[in-house]
Amino acid sequence: MKNKSGSIQILLVGTVVLLAVLVAILMIFKPAEKPEETGSEAAVAVATITVQPTNTPDVVLLPALIEANVDVTLSAEKAGRIVALKVDRGDAVKKAQLLMQIDDRIWQTNLKQARIAAANAERNFERTKSLMESGAVSQSDYDAAEKAYIQTTSTAEEARINIEQCRVESPIDGIVNDRFVEEGEYVQPGTPLFQVIDRATVRVIVQIPEKDIFSIRLGDRIRFSVQPLEDRTFEGEVTFVAAQADRRNNAFRSDITVDNSDAVLRPGMIAQIEFNRGSRGNMVSLPMAAVLPSKGEHIVYLAQDGQAVRRRVQIDTIARTHALISSGLETGDQVIIEGNRTLSDGQRIEVINTGNAAQ
Repeated sequence: MKNKSGSIQILLVGTVVLLAVLVAILMIFKPAEKPEETGSEAAVAVATITVQPTNTPDVVLLPALIEANVDVTLSAEKAGRIVALKVDRGDAVKKAQLLMQIDDRIWQTNLKQARIAAANAERNFERTKSLMESGAVSQSDYDAAEKAYIQTTSTAEEARINIEQCRVESPIDGIVNDRFVEEGEYVQPGTPLFQVIDRATVRVIVQIPEKDIFSIRLGDRIRFSVQPLEDRTFEGEVTFVAAQADRRNNAFRSDITVDNSDAVLRPGMIAQIEFNRGSRGNMVSLPMAAVLPSKGEHIVYLAQDGQAVRRRVQIDTIARTHALISSGLETGDQVIIEGNRTLSDGQRIEVINTGNAAQ
């Protein structure tokens, strides 16, 4: 009996040890417990403005093109070989300055002969005129002498003009923007020679939509900017408004004349015109960042009871960097203008800054 009792005790001890080992093994391979769920997401920090409908300036940006006040292409008037080029691209020139000389030796010879013939015809006409007064010559002789004098004088003047046309002079003060020929080249009448532009004054050409044509008048001062000089604003005077719309786009061309004595504006630049169409009543002006596109519509997020609430709105027009909202908002609504890009309807928010929607 004693041996049997000892065996049972040994068996029990072994069982306990085995269980302890198993528990230890299970503790080693037990998966880590997940942290306890918080049950709520972190609030998104946002900034808002309070909706206040008001009369808002209706200013839109219109694209425009800057052109030189005068842009001329000079062409050859006489055929001949170029014997002298006096200027090159980029040179500043004055009105009547010689730019190029075409060989005029033949015309010079013709002028000398024409002047000799004209001088002889003049002497003969004066002699015939004296004889006519004394009755020594007939009326027909007098008429023939007068005709010869007029013809030879005209031939001499024509030769002088031919020589003058061999000189290519600048018609304006300006800049040689391009040269199309080389010295020694033979040119024909009509051959393009130079492009000369006057950029001391420039014109900003803008197309005004038909519905806005009565919002612009001669003498209006209009501001504009150009992309290479974003930190600078320019201003000019409306000097032309077309009486008829362009058939291609049904818009009216308008010219804005701008002093460009510092030559900072260059023809060909694209300008953005600040076109004031008056004012819009009972509108809400929101920064464009507050309005989000969504499946062909526009939405904003409102701050209500610590949550973001999605709201569809109707844009009436875009004025500079703001959207004028005609429907979808009410006085006192808190529109989220910062932190709204990643929001969803019902998401928790924390308002950190509030302003007014009046521009």
